[in-house]
This record gives sequence, C-alpha cells and structure tokens, in this order.
Amino acid sequence: MIPEDHLKDATAYFWKESFAIVKTKHHYPDAFAVITDKDEITIIIDQNKLQNIIPNEHEKNWKILTLDIIFPMDLVGILSKISGCFAEKGIPVMAVSAYSRDHFLIREKDINDAVTALKSIGIKTIQIN
Repeated sequence: MIPEDHLKDATAYFWKESFAIVKTKHHYPDAFAVITDKDEITIIIDQNKLQNIIPNEHEKNWKILTLDIIFPMDLVGILSKISGCFAEKGIPVMAVSAYSRDHFLIREKDINDAVTALKSIGIKTIQIN
C-alpha cells in the first residue's frame, strides 16, 4: 500500500477552538492530549481553559487539523507525506497520532497555506468555525 492511495479524495477538518501547547508539571484531565515523558509534561488544551493552568511555558493560537481517515496500522510513510507537504510550504506543525486518527497542530496564521498544501496531495479540507 502506498500513502497516496489513502489520501485521494480524503477529508480533513479544523477544530473551531484555538489551542495552547503547554509545558507544565501537572496533568489536566480536560486537555485534548497529555504527553508525559521522562523530562516534561506537555498538554494541548483549549486556550480558553488556560486560566486554570500553571504553565512553565506555553504557545497559543494553534488549530487542530484532524484527518478524517482511518489508516491501516501497517501503512508506511503517511505522516511523512503529509508533513512533507507542510514543510514544502514552510508551515511548522506538531503531529499527534491517536489510535485511528492523526491530528496536526497548525498555527492559526498558517491555515490558508495549510489548506493549499493539503489540496496539493488530494486532501479536501472542511473549515469548522
């Protein structure tokens, strides 16, 4: 299987909320994602909930782009293909893979360029506002 077969006529959508990426020392159960490694805890959370957070560092104004595609677990190169189209346009992204969906955090100011990049590899986007 090649990644392009799964991307043809695929759709993706942006979440209406704006998110913050936060480095913290605490877990927050209502975050979109909590990533804990040996050095830090990172949360991705609706930035309207930041008043309840004790951040070490944070960045605001990110949108979550969710690919509305379920990829087979043995598919190779899909993240490379998608992040590569963003890299060609100079768009920084953070990828978060769930069990059956992939999500990308994209700065709000880069949304239009991201939509163009996705269309170039066959993905249709649906704007959620």
